[in-house]
Amino acid sequence: MLVATFSWLIYLIAAFVGLCVVSYFKLRPVMQRYGLGKFTVWAGALSFILLSFLLTYSSSLAIWRYYPKTSFDQAKWWEKPDKRYKMTEDLIARELLIGKNRSDVEKWLGTTGRENQRNERWKYYTGRLPGPFSLLPHVIDIEFKEGTVVRVTQYDDRH
Repeated sequence: MLVATFSWLIYLIAAFVGLCVVSYFKLRPVMQRYGLGKFTVWAGALSFILLSFLLTYSSSLAIWRYYPKTSFDQAKWWEKPDKRYKMTEDLIARELLIGKNRSDVEKWLGTTGRENQRNERWKYYTGRLPGPFSLLPHVIDIEFKEGTVVRVTQYDDRH
């Protein structure tokens, strides 16, 4: 989601600037007390800031990429099309669509967010996965053979 990515970037920049300001005011008295040279202080400060930035970045990735996986629920599927990615893993693992015909799939999943690539494939957009770099929408691809679902896969849409 672009808004989430922008706010995440603003958060990281603010955290980085905050660390720089705090480091400056905390290191001045230490430098004067111990008679440290400027190079030593700045090398230590930059190391501290770099490690803090990496810790902030990695922890924010862990928080943003987490989302609870839920069981497939038809009402939730229809109600919140941008949150469908939470249910796709269950939909595929339990093979809920395998063996169903086109009209059954349409009854289960509806037509919202569907794109017919060809007569043998339907693609459903399931929203964007949470995360700072999730700009591509998540998709499930339903493959038909002789009018019956034979395979369901998920991926990020890249076309």
